Parts: sequence; C-alpha cells; structure tokens
Amino acid sequence: MKQKLFSELRTIYETTAEDPHTFRLSIKMKDLIDENILRKAADRTMKRFPYFLVRMKREDADIFYESNPLPFPVIRTNDRITLSSEETNYHLMAFCYWQNWIHIDCYHALTDGGGIHPLISTLLYVYISLYYEIEPDTANVRLPDSTVPEEEWTDPGAIPLSSEREGLICKWHAPAFQLDEKHIHLQTESIVTTISISEKEFIPFSISNDGSPATVVSLLLARSLDMVHPDTDDPIVIAMCVNQRKALGAPVAHQSLVGDVRLVYSDRIRKMPFMHQATCFRGMVALQSDRDMVLDEIRDYQELMRELDGMDSFEQRHETCVQRMEALSRCVTATVSYIGRVNMGPMEFYLQEFDPLPSTALPSMHTPLTIEMVSMNGTIVLNFIQYFPELEYFSLFVKQLRDNKINYNVLRQEKALYPYIQMPEDTK
Repeated sequence: MKQKLFSELRTIYETTAEDPHTFRLSIKMKDLIDENILRKAADRTMKRFPYFLVRMKREDADIFYESNPLPFPVIRTNDRITLSSEETNYHLMAFCYWQNWIHIDCYHALTDGGGIHPLISTLLYVYISLYYEIEPDTANVRLPDSTVPEEEWTDPGAIPLSSEREGLICKWHAPAFQLDEKHIHLQTESIVTTISISEKEFIPFSISNDGSPATVVSLLLARSLDMVHPDTDDPIVIAMCVNQRKALGAPVAHQSLVGDVRLVYSDRIRKMPFMHQATCFRGMVALQSDRDMVLDEIRDYQELMRELDGMDSFEQRHETCVQRMEALSRCVTATVSYIGRVNMGPMEFYLQEFDPLPSTALPSMHTPLTIEMVSMNGTIVLNFIQYFPELEYFSLFVKQLRDNKINYNVLRQEKALYPYIQMPEDTK
C-alpha cells in the first residue's frame, strides 16, 4: 500500500535534527512490565490500527507512507530511540518499556495526542486483560478485532474548501516577545520538571476565575514571564494547542490535527484583575477555535500544499516549510498543551501516572518553553519543558500556584528523552 499524504506533509518537510517533531507518552503501571505480554498486546493492538503500521519513503521531492511488514518494535530501554531507523524496523512508532514504565514513542507527522489515545486504550485493554487475567470494561475501547471505519482513514484536512475566508478575526501574526540569547542561555537539550496538582484544587480554582485548566495555566505562564520581563517592546504571546477534530466534524480521524490559539498578554490585559485576565484568555480561545477559524487555518494549509506541489526539489520544499515555521515562531513566546483527561475508566486502577513529553510543540530553539499537561485519577501532571538552564521561570510559575493556594508536588527533574527521527533518503 502506497499512501498519499496531505496533513502530514508540513510536519515532514519542516522536520530537522534540532526539531524532530516527535513525542513520548509514558505510562507508569502499578506492577513491573512483563515483556512477553507487552509483545502480545502490541501485536494485537497494531493490527487494529493499520494506518500506523507504515514506513516513510521518499522519491525525489515526494514523501509518502507505505505498509511496513517488518515486526513492530517493542524495545527494552528507558533511553531515547531513533524512529524510522533500523532500530525500529523503520516504523514511525515504537513501544519501549523499563521496570514499570511503558513508553509510546511516535513521530508527530503520523498522529497527535488525540489520534493516539484510542491506540493507547486498546493497548492497555489487551495488556491488562492478559497480565491480570481479567476482563476490563470495554467502554470507549476499540477492540482488537473490530472493523476500522472509513472515518478513521479519511483526512479532513484534504477535503477541498472554497477560497473564501469565513473567520471574523485573524490570529495574532505580529512579533511576540522572544526568549532568545539576549535573555537566556539556549541549549539543545531540554530540561523537564514534572509536577502534580490535585484536580480537586485546580479545577474549582479555574472555574471560579472564569477559566479552564489550560487557559489558567497559560495565564499563569504569561504572568510569570511578565514578572521577569515587564518592559518588553513586544507582548508575551502564549500559543495554546487545540484539537481541531471537533471543529472539522472528524472526531475519529487519526491524522495529526493540532492547531493553536494565540493568547496575547497585552498592556491592557496586564492591568486587569486576575479573573478578568482569565476571562479575556478564555474569550480568545472561543473566538479562535470555532469552526470558521479552523476552516480558515485549513485553507492556509491547503494553499501551502499547492505551493509545495509546484516545487520539484525536496530541498526547496524543506526550506519553504522551515522558513514558514520560523516565521510562525516569531509570533509566539511559549506554548501550552493540555491533552485533557486520560479517561481510561476502571483501567486507571492499574496505572500510576500518564506523562506526556513532546520534543517540541513549536520550534524548540525559537520557542524554547512549553508546558504539557494531562490529567488522570484526579491528578494533573504538568511537564515544564525548557531549552535553557535558568530556573527562574519555573520558580515564578510555581510561586503563583502557592500564592493562589494551589498545592503541588515536584515529581522529578531530568533531561528529556523524547525519540529522534531518521528522515528517508531519495530512493530514485
């Protein structure tokens, strides 16, 4: 099978060694991992998701996916691996394990957090069934032998749209304050500080301030940055990632369908009380994430695809996408991404932690600060990911939690272990 790509191409053509566009989702189980059971669970799970059993190929300027008949990789390691390489049988996804941790490593051009969640549910369902010899609740689980509907294959980003724009407003596309070499010591390795917060504390706090967990965290981050840099010429802008599937009417599409809204911490908002600031951020999210705005973003992407299609050189396509990515990054200061609740039902009893780690939500060297969040079992896990050694920003962020009487626990601080990616060479 040769699969023509569309929504995947932007990520593929903008991938570099510095910005591999990969992610690792780590699941801490209650008990040590059984290798044999994990391999059986992986085999049964991946048969249900054939669109993930692919390898990346290149012919001249074109990139496509084709079916990968080689065994799906299940690797005993806690370290970084290289996807699309001999190490992973050229698969773009792999399962790693170490002690009681399962790591799902994935290339972002293959899917995103929303697209991979059903696969994780199926994997855990099979693994827990075999390991504990029980029959977990199958609600919201795509069973291994179930039929794959066409809606999972169809790429909503490729559906032709009229050229007429529908959105009433435009996203922020002006310069934003940059965390660059004038302010921090940029480094190629990222430091991840993981904290946990009780949902019982943070969700009522968010609601009482007319916000959601993601908008309030975005606001706390903006306020923290403002404390360090109160006299910036350009505003602090937080890019908050949003799942575009709902707006596109494609809830089960497997492609990477992440967009973003840009939350501008302007001088006017800075002078407001906290709750009014949160209301403004929430309003920006509503205005920028409705169907019309999402469709306009898809129109922009389709225009880029037409531009790339007219280029015969892989290098020219790559340069165009990298330049576009760099221009985008100049409009953003930092990024916040909230996967939401894991929602594994009774299976969560067998899990201790669910830990998301992207290599970058936006270009790491240009947007070197990201907060990635997820909640499970009544706990929000928050990864504070920074490509610089200074800890002042994290200290000010958690100080705001303390000042608002939000308790937190620092679980660990370590170097990021998201996977690398090996890009294909021309086969012609």
